[in-house]
Amino acid sequence: MMQLKHEPDYYKKPFFKWRQRVGFGISDYACNLAYLLTNTYLLFYYTNCAGIKAADAGFMFVITKFIDAITDYLTGTWIDRTDTKMGRYRPWMLWGAPVLAFGMVILFSVPTGWGSTAKLAWAYISYIIFSFGYTLVNIPMTPIVTSLSPDPVERTNIVTTKQMFASLGSLTSSLFVLPMVQFFSGSKDAVGSALASGYRLTNVVLGVIVIVLMILCVFNVEEINPPTTDLDDQGHKKKVNIFKDLKDIFKNKYYIMFIFFVIFFYLGYLVMYAAIQYYFTYIVGDTTLMSVAMSIMTIVPIPIFLLASVLCAKGVRKSSLLKVGSLVAMISLVFMFFMNGKVSTLVFITIWSIGFGLRQSILFATFPDIFDYTEYQVGRSLAGTQYSIASFCCKLASALSSAVVSGLLVWGAYDAKAMDAMLTAGKTVTDIATTYPDTVLAIKIAFIGVSIVTNLLAFAVLVPFKLDKIYPKIREELDERRGSTKAE
Repeated sequence: MMQLKHEPDYYKKPFFKWRQRVGFGISDYACNLAYLLTNTYLLFYYTNCAGIKAADAGFMFVITKFIDAITDYLTGTWIDRTDTKMGRYRPWMLWGAPVLAFGMVILFSVPTGWGSTAKLAWAYISYIIFSFGYTLVNIPMTPIVTSLSPDPVERTNIVTTKQMFASLGSLTSSLFVLPMVQFFSGSKDAVGSALASGYRLTNVVLGVIVIVLMILCVFNVEEINPPTTDLDDQGHKKKVNIFKDLKDIFKNKYYIMFIFFVIFFYLGYLVMYAAIQYYFTYIVGDTTLMSVAMSIMTIVPIPIFLLASVLCAKGVRKSSLLKVGSLVAMISLVFMFFMNGKVSTLVFITIWSIGFGLRQSILFATFPDIFDYTEYQVGRSLAGTQYSIASFCCKLASALSSAVVSGLLVWGAYDAKAMDAMLTAGKTVTDIATTYPDTVLAIKIAFIGVSIVTNLLAFAVLVPFKLDKIYPKIREELDERRGSTKAE
């Protein structure tokens, strides 16, 4: 069992709080390097470098999620039963980092000289390994917030700092990944095996960075608010199993609502990332603006994170910010669907980023409240199990986003070689739209249309969400339980 290293007053000092916030924050910088790398570049790598068909890749993304469903849930239940000197969550983050880094490298190492069946098999195996590594690192990262502090305001500050680092990870990906790929490829116009080599070496570098950052994170945070223990009348731990865990977590109606919100939120923005390279290549007609757009999508939310944190501290309900953010994002996308100019696209992406920022940090600040409500209901913490299911939903949304884009490309009869040949020959996006109208419409629906629908659904599922109102009572009860446990 973990023992606190210092007196209680030490953990209230600004120095410790900021070390904890920053130390924890860099973990999401590392995760976002890996996460957005796959969601932004992997499908393009498969279709344009590895020679894997879009339909095959999309099917693979969905099928591998069934394996994720098992590994995510088992990892969550194992976490809830972990009790070490390092705490409940940190050991998983530490030992999962090398697995994640290895997965990043082999994911972008499909042997381009192999046959189609062999390459697809490599894609399946490497994606499963990558997903498992991400599971080991990422699932503990949200429930650990409940252990880093009992104070809801400080938890929001921790999560806000984490999201700022996550945005920096996204910014690093948007600004430096393509230049790194081009550098390692030997040319910005590299194609085929040369471009594939560029992706592989880039991931070697990023994999090393991920390992270093996770080590720094684990040894700069401390779990100072352990969960209550589920004891029987004799003071022994009650015997429970993973099936009872599953039954108990779904007693929480707010958890069910939030799971649906998570699916719609992640599907909405990940489908944009999966389609962004196609959109700026064939509709906007300026791939250099893609980096600008991704930088906007990364930088603009950062001050919004801080604003959302301040608003929460002043009493604005988290669910209200989540709903407003969904509406802002949806409205901006509706306008962008009908206006495809370079300037208007960047303007509406900026507005979308404001709505995104209102939701991103508050989403992760809401999870600890939901975990606390389950602990309040059933008398034990099931944060790991709860987030394992939420994490699977995030991965499912990720797979669905790639599958949706792949499916739309198939529906639109996307022909990468023919369309790239037109661009190489000096044809404009207007010429492409005239020659391939179905493909252009499919890309437009993928980048904008799907997200309009998901943002509307994300707003709708939170209409009956009232946890914000009753949370102070829940927090008071849990603090009393911890106090009585310590007294015994």
